[in-house]
Amino acid sequence: MNRFLRRLALACLLLTVAGAGNAASDEDEVREAIGLYLRGTSLNVQSDINQAFYPNSRLYLDGKDGQVWELSGPEYAKLFPDERKGQFNGRLGRVAHVNVGGSVATAKAEILVPRQGIRYVDVFVLKKIGGAWKVVSKSAYSEKGISQARKIALVVSNAHQYPGTKVNTGNNFPELAYTYDVFRKAGYIVDFVSPDGGAVPLEMINTSDETIKRHLYDSDFMWALAHTRPVAEAKPEEYAGVAFIGGGAAIVGVPENRAVQEFAMHIYEQPGGVLAAICQGTEGITNLKLRDGSYLVQNKVLTSFPDAFLNRESPIFKAYPFSVEGSIKRRGGKFTHGENGKGHVEVDGRLVTGMNWESSVGVAEAMIRLLAQKD
Repeated sequence: MNRFLRRLALACLLLTVAGAGNAASDEDEVREAIGLYLRGTSLNVQSDINQAFYPNSRLYLDGKDGQVWELSGPEYAKLFPDERKGQFNGRLGRVAHVNVGGSVATAKAEILVPRQGIRYVDVFVLKKIGGAWKVVSKSAYSEKGISQARKIALVVSNAHQYPGTKVNTGNNFPELAYTYDVFRKAGYIVDFVSPDGGAVPLEMINTSDETIKRHLYDSDFMWALAHTRPVAEAKPEEYAGVAFIGGGAAIVGVPENRAVQEFAMHIYEQPGGVLAAICQGTEGITNLKLRDGSYLVQNKVLTSFPDAFLNRESPIFKAYPFSVEGSIKRRGGKFTHGENGKGHVEVDGRLVTGMNWESSVGVAEAMIRLLAQKD
């Protein structure tokens, strides 16, 4: 497990600052500054930490007996000794939120330390000084309960309308909220990955549902959906599993995308990698092929939203008739389904599929059980 965490940290944190000097916006530059901090504090690189902080910055951390421990950025950097430079120290970090207003910005980062079972949330204030963004203040809080820190990729679509129509579509918000919720409570880092990156359309938002409402008003969760990672920039070796989220948009722009296919198969074919899909998201895996050229779903037991439950009189079906069930059967898969409105999950080896949004929790829990077997 330590070897896994070390590889994950090196891949993830080096990626965070890989684009230095090519920022397209102030927000990108803020993320780069926080990325330097994350890399420096995970790999004991004082120069990166110092580059992220303004020399006169102030940090307000938890000290002994409830007292505030106040120090500068350079003083903080010295807590990460030069003699251990480049050595992973167990800290896994990610940028969770950025907000820029003029020459001032705020940012939030999450740091997991699985060995100690601790999750830190760091909050930053940054200022653009001499053309460069610098952290001028930082504080943090911690909580216990994180015992491991694997990463999961949730694949979403950028499509806003069905091809050749003016009928809107989107990614299924209940599936996003419930799947994300299960993984985060289990201590997983979750990234949203899409063909093009950036903001994605959403559908099926019901604020009478407590979980959906909580995530809809969670600024970090919604920020992540507004800043999905382009699949071309995602490194499959960082992830233990990948799940294709449903919604009408899932059948547009995802199934035929070669970069998405290669990303998913790389994860699946690495030792213990788990692949999953929910509802229409199953269409995203029907074109995946194994190294011998055969379809991944061939002879596999799968589920998705069945033709029997489709409303053929709906404007959506009339505008863009589609059958995920038919795609599965054409590729040689063995299709099953459960009762309408109730969850139904199929597990065949390291492939997990769910029939509908009500299956989201079951899909995530099945993935977590499979990943636990890897250990």
